[in-house]
Amino acid sequence: MRALFLSGATAWEGGARVFATVARALAERGHDTWFAAPAGCEAAAQAAARGTQVVALPARRSARGDAKRLREQLPRDFVDVVFVHDDREQLAATFAVRGAKRGGVVRRVPAGAKLELTWRGRRAERLLPARHLYTSETPPTGHAAPSGTLAPMRAELGVDAEPSSLEAGSRNGAAGGGGADAPIVLACLATRGSLRRATNVVRAVALLAQRHATLRLRVIGSVAADEELKLLAAALGIARRVEWLGHPPDMTAALRDVAAGWVVADGDDAALGALDLMARGVAVLAERTSVAARYVNHGIQGTLMATLDPPLMAAETAVLLSDRARRAAMGAAGRARAEREFPFRDMLAAFEQAARSTRERVTSRSAPGAP
Repeated sequence: MRALFLSGATAWEGGARVFATVARALAERGHDTWFAAPAGCEAAAQAAARGTQVVALPARRSARGDAKRLREQLPRDFVDVVFVHDDREQLAATFAVRGAKRGGVVRRVPAGAKLELTWRGRRAERLLPARHLYTSETPPTGHAAPSGTLAPMRAELGVDAEPSSLEAGSRNGAAGGGGADAPIVLACLATRGSLRRATNVVRAVALLAQRHATLRLRVIGSVAADEELKLLAAALGIARRVEWLGHPPDMTAALRDVAAGWVVADGDDAALGALDLMARGVAVLAERTSVAARYVNHGIQGTLMATLDPPLMAAETAVLLSDRARRAAMGAAGRARAEREFPFRDMLAAFEQAARSTRERVTSRSAPGAP
């Protein structure tokens, strides 16, 4: 089977990360896969660095231009299925599929999002009905899918948990508990779009630093490249306590010895951030949103707060840091839930099934005598 994952996103965030990761995993299973993204962007570079086959799209893009580029770069008889996220991508994929006279389209609905079609999406649906791949409910209650679309499916997000839960729980539970001079490490997982909330994390850490001389912060995600956030850390006097990791190639190493992690992102990034922490036995701290509440049970895998107010964040974090046993219990519960309810193998199987069923439906409809 041949699958294309089309992404118009330039940052290594959310949907781009999901598509590139699934493309690589399907390739390891023997399928031919490609990840298409704007040339020279962060998403394309990160995907290529992680072993995903990348197709570069032109900087100045249009739906027809993208479709032409894809047909030029991919095999002559094109692919079986194209995965997309938004209206523009769906229209480009539809043009490419119709031009090649082969393949189908699967539109993924990210975590916490609703399927909303603009004129581009409606036009694409009229030209070629797409299959909708939901992250949670299939489809959400009260949602009416466009007429003519293929039966919706579901692909819940998933991650690989660490092999040893005992080792992970012991390591993360012990963070900050090895003596007065032992470092206390916190993590902040955020994107550029959540800069304001990331500044609240930095302010909260500055308040905590007044009482914890060994406190450290690791900033993970695209927000780590933001100069405004770095200037804020310097102004608050904690610049030397912060590590700006960006997009670490090994998330397990990045979260090693972390006592607790703040997730201040939206959509797929919020879900993936929570799952990344849970899979590695780290207690989660986050705002109480519908996405966060889906993956984290308050008081069990972490703490969900009504608002992200720096003094309140500092107070809640201080309580958690003072209770090593509670952190360890939350970390162990998080890892167990990630392994039980959100394994990566299930997400991969759902994407593979969506691709196969879409290919089979398109093949049957194009067969001689088909209605």
